[in-house]
Amino acid sequence: MEYIVAGYTIVNDVNFADGSSVNAFLGGSAFSVAGIKMWRDSIGYVGIGGEDFMETHGEFYTKNNIALAVEERFPKTLHYVLNYFEDGSWEEICPDGGEYEDMVYDNSRFGADAFAPFTGEDTKGIYIEATLGSQIVYEFDKLKEMIPNGKIMWEIFTSELVPEKYDEVIELIGHVDYYSMNFNEAKTFFGVETLEDAIERIQAIGKPCFFRCGDKGAYVVTPDEVTFLASMGVENCVDETGCGNCSTAASLIGLCEGLPAKETLAMANISAMYNTKQYGPWPHTDEKVRAEVEKLKADTLK
Repeated sequence: MEYIVAGYTIVNDVNFADGSSVNAFLGGSAFSVAGIKMWRDSIGYVGIGGEDFMETHGEFYTKNNIALAVEERFPKTLHYVLNYFEDGSWEEICPDGGEYEDMVYDNSRFGADAFAPFTGEDTKGIYIEATLGSQIVYEFDKLKEMIPNGKIMWEIFTSELVPEKYDEVIELIGHVDYYSMNFNEAKTFFGVETLEDAIERIQAIGKPCFFRCGDKGAYVVTPDEVTFLASMGVENCVDETGCGNCSTAASLIGLCEGLPAKETLAMANISAMYNTKQYGPWPHTDEKVRAEVEKLKADTLK
């Protein structure tokens, strides 16, 4: 497989600040898969799910022709209720209880060997969403040996981007090719307040970063260059849930294929725009959608 996504298998219910709600749409790494699928077809998904995985996720992965290496380790796929508030804050609650949530995460750890069905000389990039408690973050080097021509992108959990974990996170970033965080995470992680200071600290790490700034847009930050592109379609947003996962995964394509930073950002932001058009990930990328996004990218780069 050219591209591999690995992360968490989740179903979401959302309660919005205006009192409306939407139930049972896909969350987690399905957003990341959709972000890459917008542009490329050779994709595999590595994950851990419940016994109801095909019931909850099967239609999405089958429609998009995504190869699967999913192990069903627990009775029920992880389920969250997202509550959004008027001040823009939000909370995430597992209705099955904290014990079940902990059990799922404890049993969702996978190492480099889980990628073996898809890795090879043709692999260009792997997107991984993982916490410090996962096995894979300590096997990045082993995974890189399995993809001699490929690169690894680590999307770091918000809970890990805190000063107490700074040294460990920085050390692990040294074992991947790319990483991602957003501005709010950067402020906490680095102890800074301004965008300029956050970018300066990111550049000092010495690894390319896909740096997300919400509905304002995103940056590709390298040690030598900073490139920004504004978000698209914000005025028509239905739901922004998952845009970070979606855009980060899409940015992996440009980074791995050596595309210009602006083109990389255009692909990421267009994937995010399509993600905002409905609840859950973009349901199906076919030839018509692929032609639409390619035209939109070309127009953006004029």
